[in-house]
Amino acid sequence: MKWISSVIIFCFALGLVAKTTMSYRERKKQLDGKIALVLDIKEQLKLEPETGKSSIETIRTQVEETYRAGNRVEMEKTLSLAEGELIITQRKLCFPMEESANGLYQKAMGGWIILEGEEKNSNKPIEWDTKEKIQRYLMMAKSEKDHAKEYFLSGNYQLSLHTYKRSLVYSLMSLRSQKAEIPEEFQSADSVWVQPIWMGLHKQKQNTIQEN
Repeated sequence: MKWISSVIIFCFALGLVAKTTMSYRERKKQLDGKIALVLDIKEQLKLEPETGKSSIETIRTQVEETYRAGNRVEMEKTLSLAEGELIITQRKLCFPMEESANGLYQKAMGGWIILEGEEKNSNKPIEWDTKEKIQRYLMMAKSEKDHAKEYFLSGNYQLSLHTYKRSLVYSLMSLRSQKAEIPEEFQSADSVWVQPIWMGLHKQKQNTIQEN
């Protein structure tokens, strides 16, 4: 555990050096975006990440209250503490996200294998463009989850979480292309993250057909 703490402290120290030339408003904007991603994942996947001394909601409230007070010194102090706490939360959240991404990818891949087998045993071939979409989404889901692991190992927990989320989206897109049932634990994520993309793609396709 000591080496993990050392890595986190080292990454945090590097971050502080980089932020010496950044205004506290810019730092707050970056922090807001990182907190929003954690809360989004927590809400859509019903994950309850372990935290440091404070919950992510408490961190957000503290930052907002200090920002409104307008005391620069206090804001700098609050931001530094919040950034440290957030790194711990992000790291711990990466573990269930990795498990979710791996599990959903395996389900989507298993569904495709079954679908291929059924096609061979029937006289109803799957349309070529449907096959291509299913396979492409599976390939992208695997690529994203592999990259997310690499980002985690390099200490970039923000990018790791963002990339695990993309992997989940691609696995869900593959399941939709297979006309497969979305697992209950991913239905909220599918509705919020994937449905708008899916509708946009189908609208674009429909417009292209009408133009032709």
